[in-house]
Amino acid sequence: FEFLNEPSGGLVAGTWNTVLEATIPVVRASNPNRNIVIGPAKYNSLDSLKDLKLPADDQHIIVTFHYYKPYQFTHQGAEWVQGSSGWVGTTWKGKSADQQYVDFDFDIVAQWAKENNRPIFLGEFGAYSKADMTSRALWTTYIAREAEKLGFSWSYWEFGAGFGVYDPATKKWNEPLLNALIPTK
Repeated sequence: FEFLNEPSGGLVAGTWNTVLEATIPVVRASNPNRNIVIGPAKYNSLDSLKDLKLPADDQHIIVTFHYYKPYQFTHQGAEWVQGSSGWVGTTWKGKSADQQYVDFDFDIVAQWAKENNRPIFLGEFGAYSKADMTSRALWTTYIAREAEKLGFSWSYWEFGAGFGVYDPATKKWNEPLLNALIPTK
């Protein structure tokens, strides 16, 4: 179960924690051992993990976060993001500084998981189709492998639309993304 994907708006950390405190026992009454996926406020932001309050004795909770950094790269040209057309052409080269940025963020999550004894699910990551495919594939490869290295399960966002790994119009895989997610070597 996942109660809510990307709690946001009025569901600030304190309010979200109150909702969780009320809803977890309801689920546990009929599903005492079913895993529940719960992410922090601010759209499952890793920056809000520190504010997430979970029952310490419930070990059937998997904590999720979503990762779209650098946002100007992953959301360039996204029609629903104001100003993103100005970011078109932003690349991700996978150089040391690029990798260190990701490593820093993922280390925050890994440390939180260790301190709180929680498994981590990187529930969303992806780069929008307006970014060049070489950069998208490099970024996707790095994110997936780093998540795996830290023991995070992951799920790519998404199958066949703007971030898609599959093109439903051509009925073909976007091979660079598919290979980034599921390497053949």
